Amino acid sequence: MTIEELRTDLGTIISSLTSSGFNNTDSKTMEKIDKLIVATGESEMKEARHLLENLSGAIKAIQEGKSKAESGNVRLTALDFYLKNLPDSENIEDLETSDI
Repeated sequence: MTIEELRTDLGTIISSLTSSGFNNTDSKTMEKIDKLIVATGESEMKEARHLLENLSGAIKAIQEGKSKAESGNVRLTALDFYLKNLPDSENIEDLETSDI
């Protein structure tokens, strides 16, 4: 997986969550988040992994009624900020992961 693929996947997740809301998050989106958590962990992208784990936990808590959408929004904003500040792909090696 390249940085551009990560950027694309994160953009898709953010767009999906923004349009559907946290209570209506489908299993496909959650699976994609889980796969990205693994991929970012294997590639030493600790901040991305941390942000994705926080987002995943917030979504699950919201769906279980243990948290509110504001919590998810804060995590989504942080992930969006991270995404906008990712360096250009030509400055970073490809992430080595299997199919995500």
